[in-house]
Amino acid sequence: MIIKLFNYITSNQKILFLSLVLYRCINSLLINTFFDPDEYWQSLEVAHKLVFGYGYLTWEWSEGLRSFIHPLIFVYLFKFLKFLNLDSTFFIIIGPKLLSGFLAAIGDLYLYKLTLSIFKSKESAKWALICQLISWYMFVCIVRTYSNSIETILFIISLYYFPINNDENTINSKPKISIALTTFAFLIRPTTAIMWLYILPLHIFINLKSIKKIFNFLIFDCLFIGLLCLFIGCFIDYIYYERFVFLPYNFLYFNVLKNISSFYGTHPFHWYWSQGLPAIGFTILPLFLLSIRSLWIKKSDRFKLHLAWCALFTVGFYSLLAHKEFRFILPILPIIMMYSGYYISTFTQLKTTTTTKESKESKESYDPKSKPNISTTLISPPKLIILLLLLNIPMSVFFSNFHQRSPIDIMHYINSDIVPKIKDNGTISVDLLMSCHATPFQSYIHNENLILTLLECPPPLNENSPIDEKSLFYKDPLNFMNTQYKHIESNNSNKNSKNLKALPNYFIVEDELLDRLEPWLLKNSYRKEYHLKKPLDITSSTVFIRV
Repeated sequence: MIIKLFNYITSNQKILFLSLVLYRCINSLLINTFFDPDEYWQSLEVAHKLVFGYGYLTWEWSEGLRSFIHPLIFVYLFKFLKFLNLDSTFFIIIGPKLLSGFLAAIGDLYLYKLTLSIFKSKESAKWALICQLISWYMFVCIVRTYSNSIETILFIISLYYFPINNDENTINSKPKISIALTTFAFLIRPTTAIMWLYILPLHIFINLKSIKKIFNFLIFDCLFIGLLCLFIGCFIDYIYYERFVFLPYNFLYFNVLKNISSFYGTHPFHWYWSQGLPAIGFTILPLFLLSIRSLWIKKSDRFKLHLAWCALFTVGFYSLLAHKEFRFILPILPIIMMYSGYYISTFTQLKTTTTTKESKESKESYDPKSKPNISTTLISPPKLIILLLLLNIPMSVFFSNFHQRSPIDIMHYINSDIVPKIKDNGTISVDLLMSCHATPFQSYIHNENLILTLLECPPPLNENSPIDEKSLFYKDPLNFMNTQYKHIESNNSNKNSKNLKALPNYFIVEDELLDRLEPWLLKNSYRKEYHLKKPLDITSSTVFIRV
């Protein structure tokens, strides 16, 4: 039944795209967990601050480390909602989810088209798409508002328009479009250059075999289009930064030369190979490796391995960097899905061929006028492969609804139980005593009368940089509370007491700190209001209200 439905959906590209949009929009609405701060703080919070004038921007935006190109996607969405007078908290939360689902569907469609272009097989394209849709990491991450997500989508589209296999006569060979998309992806995430450090030299030195072609490609496709898009991107950033900022240089300077990225954690060289790639590839990764073996054995098909080598090259290059995260290698995951789809299709095509041969050998059933069944219909592969794919489903359920759910539940609790208590022109203050940027901010509250405060944690940009709030807090929570807030034992005659902050209406405390902070809070007239904890969630928090 499912196989027949998928055959029908892929029979028409419009039906396929609408189905993908529906799937990814539902996918986006099923994400109820917190995965990484950048999902909010490098996109939604920036857009909310630009459109509505209140919120919080992290240190990267004062140092010119991020491009406004990515947040602008959500700026226009918020402005559209504001224009229609639909800028309620509900639509401010749901709108970016649905938009991200729509963009993810475009990426899915182009993966299907890219696979079809490279392998010339609908079977391969269908199974590549199935792998993409069922992959737990794709399900959990591609519809989030990461810059890595838009980088991945732009990378898939740019690969489709790039003459990877030296097939410049195909209808999709439009290197100018590919270079333009790559340039914008580069401005959003300069690390996108890593993939193209493999692809561009490959195309220049292997595919382009004449000086004239190389010259035309470098000058008219790369240099002219690249500089034009760089100018547009820099102009956009100039408007919002109100000064000239060249983001790729700043990104390289802070993260590599000054090694600021190490402030957020480091991993050993082998981490991507031993943990990162196996985790996000999961049970589909073995199929990718088997596809490489399968194509390598067929010498005539080895040229189809270019993108597989690109994926492995990218992982190797990222391994040289100290700061590592799963999402950094998200852009190569569709490549893994593509080759895995090809490998699965070798079983379905083999089955089709065998069935045709057997029918010819059978005198009773063989009809000489019948047409052979070419591989245009999806056929079920071996049960072991189906099992490997289905094992992604429980992972998707867990990471989209249980793992780190508390940070999102905090925002929903504030909206449902705290915001309604705000009286006309009044305010309510909520201080978050947990790791910095551990929750969304005003992009999930959307109420300027709710004064939300978090622990700041800018990295040490120079030798004289003060110790950040988060580090001071976790070093000695009680001392931090006594030196930062006007508590019951503070001496009003003390000169420093004027610099202390007033106690907020609410504290929301991560449970790991309760043993140390609860006595202090109870002593200062706070009581427990609510415990935010769901089954299987590794994060939990407790709400304290001042009475």
